[in-house]
Amino acid sequence: MTIDEAFHRILRGHWLIILSCIVLPLSAAVLLGRNDADLYEAVARVQMGRDLAASNVQADATSQRVLGIATSPGVVRVALDKAGLQADVTGFAANHIDVRRVGVSPVMEIAVTDTSPSRAAIIAGSLTSDVIQFSNVGDQQTVEQRRKEVKSQLDGLTKQRQQLVSRLSHASPGDVLAIQAQLSALTASQTEYERQLSDLDLAFLSSSRAVLLDPVRQPTVALPKDTPQKGILVALIGALVGLGLAATLETFRPRLPTARAIARALDVPLVGHLPARDVSPRTVAAAVQAADRLALLARRYEAGHLFVVPVLARDEDWARLLAPHVGPSAGPGSHRLECSVLGSEWVDPGENPVAVVLTPKQLLARDLARTSALVEALGWPVLGVVSYEPGRRRLRRAPAGDTGRTGSHHAAEHAEHAEHAEHAEHAEHADRAEHADRADRADVGPVRGPIPVDDERALARVETEEVLRR
Repeated sequence: MTIDEAFHRILRGHWLIILSCIVLPLSAAVLLGRNDADLYEAVARVQMGRDLAASNVQADATSQRVLGIATSPGVVRVALDKAGLQADVTGFAANHIDVRRVGVSPVMEIAVTDTSPSRAAIIAGSLTSDVIQFSNVGDQQTVEQRRKEVKSQLDGLTKQRQQLVSRLSHASPGDVLAIQAQLSALTASQTEYERQLSDLDLAFLSSSRAVLLDPVRQPTVALPKDTPQKGILVALIGALVGLGLAATLETFRPRLPTARAIARALDVPLVGHLPARDVSPRTVAAAVQAADRLALLARRYEAGHLFVVPVLARDEDWARLLAPHVGPSAGPGSHRLECSVLGSEWVDPGENPVAVVLTPKQLLARDLARTSALVEALGWPVLGVVSYEPGRRRLRRAPAGDTGRTGSHHAAEHAEHAEHAEHAEHAEHADRAEHADRADRADVGPVRGPIPVDDERALARVETEEVLRR
């Protein structure tokens, strides 16, 4: 299969499915976007310390810390209660709260979206206050607790030192040395605890603090809707789904979308195309052109008889009406072959028969497979393919009777075929008489050799009008 054939079979063959998969979701997205309520965004800016981030990783860590504080269930619940909004805490935090960092700076934006601008401002203000309070005070509890522990240790060492000093004045010479050793150990421990206390005080003084840079203001302009972006995304997804469905249909129900694809499948040329499935003058004229081309192709095989092979069984009756126009024209010396229809009735193939396939321009591959197998089994050369435009004008058929009256139905069909043959014979005699009159008027001998193509087309039109009139 070539790329062009794949394009025709998938895109052109199933364009309605692909278009439906694009248009329907796109229309739904547009309608839903129009019905969505406007969203307002309230924003506050906070500086988290003085030090700049050394890398994007450090900046991301700071923003994630702020986001974790702002989306805590307890913090969000308090903010929603202040705004008087009863909503799911987890869903609101995931869909309506966002923290954005400004570059790699410690400046963060806390944004809250809501359908009400006043509620958005109240919730954003509450979240910002909680973030600043926790950032400035939350870590100080651990430092204060450690300072209390160190001071308690220092107080205990001071009491022990005082007790040892009081015992030193009235101690014996042997005890004096022991007391002095204990005092030296207590002095070293006291020095270490004093150093730890100094480090804690220094850390408290040098710690960074969160500062409010830009307070929350009530928004006045709604956010632009993302309907175009959603529509484009939905259209792309729909196109992919439509292509997948078309490819699936082609996998399980392959189609030949054009007459050239059908001819390529049979490895024969496309000889002609009929504009409709009828015997109108336009169709007859197109059939005459195709018959001339078939006559040229038949000389390659020295053929003696041409058989029209309809792919669809319902085209057999129409092919029998069309066969006289494809066969020899009126008058001696016609260059066309005798034409018959290879259908449900027996026809003598004669010598060196050739075939032409009559098919609609779009066809299921399985329908063509039956015809291809038949022609291959017969071993006849296939001159080409003649396609027609389906679904414009239907061949008029006699109304079918009950299933028990099949004999009368077949009799009616044979009578109809006989009537068409009689009409064709009368038309042929009339054409020969007309040519004889023309020859007499021109003072020439009887007509010899092939009739010009223009005369043949005129005769075909006269014959068709005569058949339709009778």
